Amino acid sequence: MTRGHRTLPHTADTRIQAWAPTIMECIAEAVLAMSDSFLDTAGGVACTEQRVHLAPGRPEDRLVAALEEVIYRMDTTGQVPIRATPEEDGLLLATAWVETMAQTGAVPKAATLHRLAFEQRGDQWMCTVTLDV
Repeated sequence: MTRGHRTLPHTADTRIQAWAPTIMECIAEAVLAMSDSFLDTAGGVACTEQRVHLAPGRPEDRLVAALEEVIYRMDTTGQVPIRATPEEDGLLLATAWVETMAQTGAVPKAATLHRLAFEQRGDQWMCTVTLDV
């Protein structure tokens, strides 16, 4: 599989991992991993599209900025990404209302820098991040 994501075991918080051929695709997968970490997004119906602009910089910084922006928007609008398309300067997100999907885990409150990893492995990028819940 060239692009994907998963939730990893963690004692107190939520840990997610994503992989893809490019940095921006990997960030897009991480955003979806965050949504999937606490919601059953399989039946989610997109209600709007939102753009997240990310400043140039290190992949780790762009990842944390994307996750923090999505958490902020979730808190203020009640919507979460169910699809994420990488763009040159950020992401295009198809979002759905949180209340329309079954909650399966703890809601993320922040992305942490503790044990944050973003690295290239051959022709793939892989990131791992812990989410405070």
